[in-house]
Amino acid sequence: MVFYYELLEETRKEIKNIRFFREDVEINAEEYEVIHDYDEAYENAFDREYEELEGQTWIDILEDHMGDVRGIIYEHNNYAELNEIVRGIEIPELDDLEFPIDDIIVKKEMYSEIELCAKSRFICGKGNAFFERLFKAYKLGGWPCGWKNGKIIVYVPTIN
Repeated sequence: MVFYYELLEETRKEIKNIRFFREDVEINAEEYEVIHDYDEAYENAFDREYEELEGQTWIDILEDHMGDVRGIIYEHNNYAELNEIVRGIEIPELDDLEFPIDDIIVKKEMYSEIELCAKSRFICGKGNAFFERLFKAYKLGGWPCGWKNGKIIVYVPTIN
């Protein structure tokens, strides 16, 4: 199995440059469902069950997609060794990010999702469309927090 070490390093550099909720944030409404209400974003991320996805929550959606990524590892005879390599990946650049939201649960979720994006890139390169769109939303400065009509919902506060 080939791991994408160079892309992991590139991803770490990109993580260093993430700036949430900048005034110049422009998120393509054709690619993402953009919302501006924090309470709605929180509900999407933690409480809403998406009927179009048979009652799954946003966390379920993330776990399903990461399961697909991890499935690539389990196709190999030495899957235990490969899994340990992936589990051992640390992204210290995340510790330096300024998360704009005070809620510790949201911060942990954002941190975890960005880490999943990095691990997906390490395993799949840029071949996993879901995690690539998720990471792009973070790089644009939004908070991906749910799913609607085949699009990732991204929260960006209204800047006055």
